[in-house]
Amino acid sequence: MKQLFFILFFTVLFPQLLSGQMETLYDSIPEVTIIGRRRTSPMQEITVEPLAWKTSISYITQEDNRKMAAHHLCDVLKYSVNGVACTQGRRKKHYYLLRGQNVASDYAVNGVSLSTNGAGPMAEWVEAPSLLPESVIESVEIVRSGNSLLLGFSGLNGVINVKTKTFDQATTQAEAEYGSFNSLHAGLLHGGKFKNIHYVFSLFNDRTDGPEGRHSYENLWNFYGKIGYRYKEKLELNLESSYVYGTRFVTQAVFDSLASPQSQLADLWEYDPMRYSISTARIKYNASRHASTELQLSYILNRLDLYPDRYHFTSTGKVIELSDSIVRNRILSEPDSIFTAAVFQAFSPVEQNVARVGVMFASSANYAHGKSKKKILSATVLDQHTFGRTDVHLGVKFIREYYDYYVPYQGFGEETNAVFNEWQPTLFNISAGVSFPVNNRYILNCVVNSGALPADQTALQQTADTDGKTITAGLKRENRTGVELGIKQYLSDTGHLTWTLFLLNQKNTSEYTRTPYYDRNNVLRYYMKNLDLRTAGVELDFRSPLWINLFSASGNISYKYVYRAEPSGRTRYDKQPPLIANASFSFVKKRTEIHLMVKYVSSYRSDRFLKEEIDMGNYGNVDMHLIRYIPALHAELYAVVNNLFDVRYATVSPIYPDFGRQIRIGTRCRF
Repeated sequence: MKQLFFILFFTVLFPQLLSGQMETLYDSIPEVTIIGRRRTSPMQEITVEPLAWKTSISYITQEDNRKMAAHHLCDVLKYSVNGVACTQGRRKKHYYLLRGQNVASDYAVNGVSLSTNGAGPMAEWVEAPSLLPESVIESVEIVRSGNSLLLGFSGLNGVINVKTKTFDQATTQAEAEYGSFNSLHAGLLHGGKFKNIHYVFSLFNDRTDGPEGRHSYENLWNFYGKIGYRYKEKLELNLESSYVYGTRFVTQAVFDSLASPQSQLADLWEYDPMRYSISTARIKYNASRHASTELQLSYILNRLDLYPDRYHFTSTGKVIELSDSIVRNRILSEPDSIFTAAVFQAFSPVEQNVARVGVMFASSANYAHGKSKKKILSATVLDQHTFGRTDVHLGVKFIREYYDYYVPYQGFGEETNAVFNEWQPTLFNISAGVSFPVNNRYILNCVVNSGALPADQTALQQTADTDGKTITAGLKRENRTGVELGIKQYLSDTGHLTWTLFLLNQKNTSEYTRTPYYDRNNVLRYYMKNLDLRTAGVELDFRSPLWINLFSASGNISYKYVYRAEPSGRTRYDKQPPLIANASFSFVKKRTEIHLMVKYVSSYRSDRFLKEEIDMGNYGNVDMHLIRYIPALHAELYAVVNNLFDVRYATVSPIYPDFGRQIRIGTRCRF
């Protein structure tokens, strides 16, 4: 009986007697925030980067996408990091350059690497997933530097890994938008889950007339589907596909310094129809909590029916359409196909250690950008171990290419000089790093990378001999060594800060140029050339908390100093923008939101597609997004102004200009 009384007293009566004192005590205890490193087990996500890479990766969330009013992946990347999202009008319209490189980044979808740029400068020239609708994108990881051992077929140019949405309950989204240049964006998405099966389907249409008289018409349909199956904790199967069908014209350039204005302004192309698809498959088997296996497959089909229309360029700059250059029933069919397969095995031989082994294979047939058929074979070994609070990794990657058939000069040379059945040299890449949490607020990461990019040994470099006859000579293979030191700060009142210091040594990197030059042997060359570059840079990424329950901000800024190493000394290299800054400011109150996005790219010089080197960059871009939420309709009404202060805005050489200022209004619903 006494035991029962004491139990009743301490469980019921005693807390009531001390409640006032306890409330006072709770009020006097300061709030404590416990912060740990975000760890994703390689057993759960087999291609996840080691912890030391975290400060070298930029993360774009679904909320970031909504603030930008993005339509596709190419819009999502606009304000993300030290990079420039380039818009070109020909075979490959969208691609992304990180840290000023000449070679576009690799792509992956949910960890499945796509061979969109080959393993080096021999680009496949396909759109990759740049036209993937934003509505199906959960998040994006941008690996800003190499050497990624598990993503990309080289990983040295950076990798954009897109993660798509999965719905646990039935969800329907609809959106419609109208804007400048008679532009229309509309689509419908539905996703959900039935027992062990989850699914997502969407259909979107984007069309625009573009600026008047600029040959800018586009009308593209995009169908996306995803089905996943999960059996307990043992087996996962995911299938997804994106298919684009429609018409695309090549926007005509408006510029005074074109290398060949008569042809570049007058010879305009039209893809009608354009048929493009990406399909991926992932099968993962978890044998135990100490071992897992994943099989990955992807297939890209890029089929463009090309009509090169002929126009007349007058002395006043007016362009008059004369006629089609070919008869409509004589379609030029240019199918590109790329198949990839990969097998990854992760196992934990001892506690706190995970080893991963991977083999990747790609086979491509490329006709839209020259003529080539080749294969890529890659093998990776990566070991990651945790010693107390310190995490270290060491890994190697081997890459080798095989040319079944390759025409020199990026596929546009003489077919009599084609290369048949030839193995290229084996490339060796390495990555090592350490991650150490100094305390609950600071994490220190250090990564050392080294690797090589394959070079076109046949024709990326042209040489003019003394008789004026053009001959060809291959580029040297590029070798890179990089060091990155990153500090991630968690400051509850200020926000999250990530500092990254990077050093990069590029030996024999390639540069596009139309300006003839003399090499060290006094031989006249043009189109591409080798040069040695040294880069030192710093990047800062910032995300604020919510201030006074109304305001928030995020942004990133990067500055790099690049110089060219020569026998006589060194000179500053001015063909990359040294400063790139992005910022986002948000105001949210009840049902109203205002989002402002700002981008600045500093001056640099270029002669690509131009008669001579000219000043580029030094532009600022401002986008504004206004949202009004209507709860009764589960809907948002919104208005967007792109390029608020600049009708001339372009993201790359003026041969491929953007549309400038645009105004859009629309609505989004979710049920």
